[in-house]
Amino acid sequence: MRIASILLLCALLLSAGLPGADIALASPSMPPPMADLAGRLLPSVVSVASTDPVGGNAESVPDGGASTGGAATNPNQPAQSGDISGASSSSVIPPPKAEEALGAGFIFDPAGYIATNNHVIDGATSVTVTLNDGTILPATIVGQDKRGDLAVLKVDAGHKLPAVQFGDSSKLRVGDWVLAIGNPYGLDASASAGIVSALHRDIGEDKYDDFIQTDATINRGNSGGPLFDISGHVIGINSAIYSPSGGSVGVGFAIPSAMVQPVVESLKATGAIKRGWLGVSSQDITPTIEKLLNLPGASGALIAGIMEGGPSDHKLQPGDVLVSLGNVAITNPRSLMIRTAQILCGQTAEATFWRDGSLQHTAITVAAAPPNKPPGVAAQPPALPNVNLAAIGVAISPGASASGLTVIAVTNGGPAAKAGLVADNRIGAVGAQSVTSAGALRDQLNALADNHQKIAVLLVSGDNAAGDDPGPRWVPVGLSK
Repeated sequence: MRIASILLLCALLLSAGLPGADIALASPSMPPPMADLAGRLLPSVVSVASTDPVGGNAESVPDGGASTGGAATNPNQPAQSGDISGASSSSVIPPPKAEEALGAGFIFDPAGYIATNNHVIDGATSVTVTLNDGTILPATIVGQDKRGDLAVLKVDAGHKLPAVQFGDSSKLRVGDWVLAIGNPYGLDASASAGIVSALHRDIGEDKYDDFIQTDATINRGNSGGPLFDISGHVIGINSAIYSPSGGSVGVGFAIPSAMVQPVVESLKATGAIKRGWLGVSSQDITPTIEKLLNLPGASGALIAGIMEGGPSDHKLQPGDVLVSLGNVAITNPRSLMIRTAQILCGQTAEATFWRDGSLQHTAITVAAAPPNKPPGVAAQPPALPNVNLAAIGVAISPGASASGLTVIAVTNGGPAAKAGLVADNRIGAVGAQSVTSAGALRDQLNALADNHQKIAVLLVSGDNAAGDDPGPRWVPVGLSK
């Protein structure tokens, strides 16, 4: 009787509104059925083998990117010559050894176009592809994107091949189920399932790092293989793992389809890739800048500079906060750079931004970045008299150039010096107001002081205190009494 009372009490406690009790008692979510999905997708996944004859000093070809930031290698030992059929050792030249890299890929066009990682085939003199039915075909390299670690191969099977479709990786959420298929350790057509562990991972491989992290088992040889969502769409290419032991520890990384699809389509069409460029510089929104510029929040990329004649010229302006590009949210300058790189040259994307307290839209046609930026020209000291601005501790030239007023001197220990301003900097705006003359700048600073503002946010270009030129940026500067 006492045992029954204790059990009843426990049941009452569990149902008495304890935090999380309703979640704990809910029916657990079961993994989705994978067998039918895998059976449908396996015919589109291929094994990729590349061979690179090497000499004593040649670098070996990676075998499928089993570890983050590196590839497995098998250094060749010097060949040992010896007597063969009575021939002297000095007359025998052994054949060159070869490195073989094993990876995976998937057919994205029935005509025989295959996507894989660049590191699987980079440096190879011959590439073969094994289809799911065991057919072995020679492959040609159509195009390579070394920075994005992507490549496109072409095989001729004499008939159409089963192809898979790309999905929208921007819609992924942490916890979504995924299926990885590849060629781990040469074990072709191997499938593993898991979930999306994290999004937008930067693993230090390249500036375009934006990896999907998954706990689906990925090993050496999985590189280049597809990562599918539960609908059977390719939402990534498995490219690397974190592996202290050399094997899978449940931390794998895939290039998202938002980056893969435009790149492989461009490689297929032209054999090359030209990523988009907006012609802007941007920066993070700090709490101070958010308050001083009266911005709606800290999410987005704060535009600091616009290149004259670039895609964004007369579309955006310094002080705008870009929050969306091509229907993808922009949360910071890095996400803007990655999103821009996902858009191919010549394509038009809608940009959504905050300006003057309202949400606005414009269409921007991205272009190729200019091959070389012209070197910066140091500002020449103008003729006297210069204008002293005691409020921030600088002396400036009396006339304004296209990039603003030139700082001639900075008072040691003054507000501008503490904020990192140096001689030859240019001041282009105070808050949302552009600088038109030295007098106008003085009036703008005085107006802030009259309104009991203690900080002015200035649009500054030119070198910083470290001697680097980070481009235009918004800098909070204290105001002296």
